[in-house]
Amino acid sequence: MRDNRTNYVLVGAFVLAMVMALVVSIALISGRAGATDSYYAVYDNVSGLKYGAKVFFDGFAIGQVQDIKPQRSGGKVSFIVELAIKHGWPIPDDSVARIAASGLLAAVAVDIKGGASAILAKPGSQIRSQPGGNLFVAMADIASEVTALSQTGIRPLVEALNRTVSSFGPVIEKRAPELLDNLVALSADLAEKTPRISSNMERATKGLDRVFSDANTRKLNDAIDNADRTTANLAELTQSLHASKAKVDQVIGLLDKTVAGNSDNIDRSLRDLRYTMQAVASSIDSVTDNLDGTARNMNEFSRQIRQNPSLLLGGARPARETGPQ
Repeated sequence: MRDNRTNYVLVGAFVLAMVMALVVSIALISGRAGATDSYYAVYDNVSGLKYGAKVFFDGFAIGQVQDIKPQRSGGKVSFIVELAIKHGWPIPDDSVARIAASGLLAAVAVDIKGGASAILAKPGSQIRSQPGGNLFVAMADIASEVTALSQTGIRPLVEALNRTVSSFGPVIEKRAPELLDNLVALSADLAEKTPRISSNMERATKGLDRVFSDANTRKLNDAIDNADRTTANLAELTQSLHASKAKVDQVIGLLDKTVAGNSDNIDRSLRDLRYTMQAVASSIDSVTDNLDGTARNMNEFSRQIRQNPSLLLGGARPARETGPQ
């Protein structure tokens, strides 16, 4: 009996040791061995990422994905990925967590690209996230885009080309000999006129050479310089006009001030002028009669002087001449 109990104890101890080894192995495989610190990152798309996915820091495994929680904000869904990382592992606060796969067929994981900051992120804080690339998702997107392009762009284009060819095919077959004859005639005409065209081009080139000779180029440069000087003079004239305008505005302002300051004197002058005009208007008839009489007297005086200039010397009016007795 003593030997059987010893065997049972040994077998039980062995089984217990194997169970403990299995638990430790599973913990090591799952990356949950030892204490961990919790961090989180926010992604718009977590395609291929699931619970238990590895978390790497510059390629070194430091933990796993603890949980993935969706949240809706402003009509848009994002995902909060909780990361369980080895306790005390230093993560700079400018590090970036990116969803990536280490190989073509490797599982999707979270790869943290370590930053250069000397400040470490605190447990429970957010790590900046960056969406990762998925080759199969990208290929699927490209395939869908190519399919859409084929259905909405290429296929209608091919159908339109087929309809165009079907419409113009008989016409081209019917007119092909005529087109070929015209092409041959055009080629012969071009061959005949090519020397004349070449000579004309040569003359035109020589004319352009004469037009753009060194002397003409210097004249053009001089004209451009003169235009620049004219522009500068116009600018100076504009500045002078602005200064003159400012002076005129100043004079007008002074006149306004003068008129405003002497408005009483101007009103009195206008009243005096109105009184004077009324007095002149009331006496204008007598003045006009006197001027009329004076004009008639002067007319008579000038007539008499013309007839007898001796009147100016006080002589008597000459007697009338009588005829012979």
